Amino acid sequence: MSLRHRRRRTLFFGSDGVSVPPDAYTTEFAMIVATTTASETFTIPCQNVGTFNAIIDWGDSSTPSTITAYNDADLAHVYNSPGDHVIRITGTFPNIYFNNGGDKLKVKSVENLGEVGWTRLNRAFFGCTNMTSFTAGTTDTSAVTDISVMFYNCTGLTSLDISGINTTLVTSMWIMFRNCTVLTSLDVTNFNTASVTDTSSMFSGCTGLTSLDVTNFNTASVTDISSMFYNCTSLTDIIGVDTFNIGGLDSAGDLSNFAFNVTLPTARYDALLLAWEAQDPFDGMAPNFGSSTYTGGGAVATARASLISRDGWTITDGGVA
Repeated sequence: MSLRHRRRRTLFFGSDGVSVPPDAYTTEFAMIVATTTASETFTIPCQNVGTFNAIIDWGDSSTPSTITAYNDADLAHVYNSPGDHVIRITGTFPNIYFNNGGDKLKVKSVENLGEVGWTRLNRAFFGCTNMTSFTAGTTDTSAVTDISVMFYNCTGLTSLDISGINTTLVTSMWIMFRNCTVLTSLDVTNFNTASVTDTSSMFSGCTGLTSLDVTNFNTASVTDISSMFYNCTSLTDIIGVDTFNIGGLDSAGDLSNFAFNVTLPTARYDALLLAWEAQDPFDGMAPNFGSSTYTGGGAVATARASLISRDGWTITDGGVA
């Protein structure tokens, strides 16, 4: 089916009142935006990265727009009537870049990330505070190299399904989810982090998260994990954090505020101290493990003491259990 001559599909109305096709969604990028007045403009922002050759269906009766550049004038669209609108993009559309600006507050949800040739998703939805749900759905992100700041300050996000995202080539996850304050669950078990060098502040300020599984995280290439779980005050466990490879950390600040205001289970914190001390890590770091407590009088206490005496660490924690 060509991009320019797509057949019309019969529409029905979902529970949110927004019209969607009966076979929604396939390989298109689809998001729902809201306008509140007549003749209101919505602009899709992009960064000057990659080649654009896409068609945008704006979800109204207008003719779809052909996009050939990151700053194409047709990335702006005027909606005659207020309401919720389903935007669908097909073709090649390598990035989207709200970056805490523009019409960020008009985004309500992403229904399908799609297969549109994504290469960058850094700062994609930064500041979209009214976006309540995000579903990667059918997508291909195998060429994406940067997803840093992707959901930073998405404070209205209650549902986040990123199970379809391929992170094989990603090098930075810096502040990716920072301040997603109302998320209570987040599944990142599918993430391939073998190429990642920066996870600093990745989950910082996610105050609603109750537990997190990072068992599959390969941190061998990571050089900075500072503030990674900073102020995640509701976390009761970080499964797999004790298996982190910290051999790539190479400066004193790379562990600062790592788990500030977090309380790990004693067994988890014990395992972390034993495993990290055995790696003979970089000297002079000052990790903060919140109120986590460790088992005294044995191998764990000896490992903690060694990190302090041998490696010059300054450790903040909750003391002996």
